[in-house]
Amino acid sequence: MESEEIIISGMGELHLFIYCERMKREYDIDLHVGNPTVNYRETISQKTNFNFLHKKQSGGAGQFARVIGYIEPVNEDGASSTDADLTCQFVDKTEGQNIPNEYTPSIEKAFHECTKKGPQTGYPVVGVRYVLTDGQTHVVDSSTLAFSIATKYSFREAFQKA
Repeated sequence: MESEEIIISGMGELHLFIYCERMKREYDIDLHVGNPTVNYRETISQKTNFNFLHKKQSGGAGQFARVIGYIEPVNEDGASSTDADLTCQFVDKTEGQNIPNEYTPSIEKAFHECTKKGPQTGYPVVGVRYVLTDGQTHVVDSSTLAFSIATKYSFREAFQKA
């Protein structure tokens, strides 16, 4: 079904107004213009460390996961941003077996879930790099769910500081 709408984008309300006036003049058409909408995004401005322990015991097997690392802006030098700077990146810099490889995909997935809806205003997060440097597991209580929860809380906590 066609809505017969054309959505235009610009750098500001004046830019959009000039564009609409040109379309009226050059194509001799009637325009019905609605209010402009702004696509907000969330990001951070500085590097912040995180060290989050998720530990829950409720009879039987519990949940245990520790994630250690930092979040930082992708565009650190403050230069003009490109499309690559607007993506969110996950970097695994763990060494040894403190976090087994089986848990890393769930950590990355949880991070990308967090970036879909930012902790401040609920808009998408852009330009953030989540670097995992270390962690801790428990033989019985560690699971992909525990690491997913730890990642989400560590991101939220670090994002507030950054």
